[in-house]
Amino acid sequence: MRGERQSQRTRRARLRRRVQSRRKRARRRRARKALQALTTSALALPGLAGGAAAQSREERFTSEYAYSFYSEDALPRSKVTAGGETDRYQIQTHQLRFAAPIADRLDLGLDVAYETMSGATPWYVVPDADGDALQVMTGASIEEARTDALLRGSYHFDSGQASLAGGASFENDYLAFNGLLEGERHFNEKNTTLSGGIGFSIDRLEPTDADLDPLRPTKQHRQNISAFVGISQVMGRGAAIQSSLTYQHARGFLSDPYKRVLVEGTPIADSRPDARNQLAWLTRYRQHVSPLAGTLHADYRFYVDDWQITSHTLELAWYQSLWWSLRLIPSVRYYSQSQAAFYGPWFDLPRADGLYSSDYRLSPYGALSWRLRAETAFSTWRIDWRASLSWERYLSSADLALGKVAIENPGLVSFNLFSIGLTARF
Repeated sequence: MRGERQSQRTRRARLRRRVQSRRKRARRRRARKALQALTTSALALPGLAGGAAAQSREERFTSEYAYSFYSEDALPRSKVTAGGETDRYQIQTHQLRFAAPIADRLDLGLDVAYETMSGATPWYVVPDADGDALQVMTGASIEEARTDALLRGSYHFDSGQASLAGGASFENDYLAFNGLLEGERHFNEKNTTLSGGIGFSIDRLEPTDADLDPLRPTKQHRQNISAFVGISQVMGRGAAIQSSLTYQHARGFLSDPYKRVLVEGTPIADSRPDARNQLAWLTRYRQHVSPLAGTLHADYRFYVDDWQITSHTLELAWYQSLWWSLRLIPSVRYYSQSQAAFYGPWFDLPRADGLYSSDYRLSPYGALSWRLRAETAFSTWRIDWRASLSWERYLSSADLALGKVAIENPGLVSFNLFSIGLTARF
């Protein structure tokens, strides 16, 4: 009898140990899933992986394709000069990426993008009889194509990785070469990541119709150099934070050769400073909510430059897992900026420094956008697939700006963006 009771106690003890073991394994799985949810989609600046999620090694051959269709809203007839175009840009973009391991610690990746653009674009702004702003559009539809290619090699250490990349961009009137060197180092059992990098771009602009427009330059050059530093920290099982600082210096021809500005009643060429220094501080926070199987993404970006533009960006997104292979990602983004020192819808008097622009991208305004993205994963024929579909709506207006805007630029853009993507891992 005593032996039977002892045997029962032994069986119950074993059962408790098995239950505790299963609970521990379940907690570890939940922790791994939480960390994956925190870091998979994104704490990323170029070359800056988030949390402890460094750029993972390419253990398999990966092929990706993405297509996007960007369509700007037509301008209201009331905002355009009589007889002017109201339709705006449409852009179709095809993107391909190939990546594969070529050694135990070394992998290569190739990114190629091809996009076609067509439509009319804002040219300059004039006042009507009441002093309200009217947009002068380019007279004919513009058709352009651009091709980008970037080759990247990454070497992975036990506690970090380093990458070297180089590429080129081609248009009928534009040629650019760029390069990038970046790396990251992990500490604290890969819960802390320090990142940094430096990049450059050398651009040549050569308008194809310069012989038809005396205000258009024949050939111009510019150079860009940028650098960033960042730190990422995983805070327990359910949270991660990242903060990074990016500096960019541009020099050379920084004006837009295809835009005009009205000065004392006469359209003249857009004219901007020949140097620009930009500084951006970005902070990203991730919080996983296990009971809801979802993750909150919160991003804030502060930007300032020596053209006297200051901007604020706030974005919130929710990554919701549904069933075993579907994820829905609704997000909303707010943006506001001040105007450049040399911006104006038009100029009644000349400026002493000779700098002028009526480009809506340099005007004061605010913008609100929202996006819905769906992702799913599945496997067939020993291939792991991931597919995505998204739609974004973007609206910009002077009424959305943080500060008061005296005259809204009539060329402010609103658009729809549709995207699809497919990834295969062999």
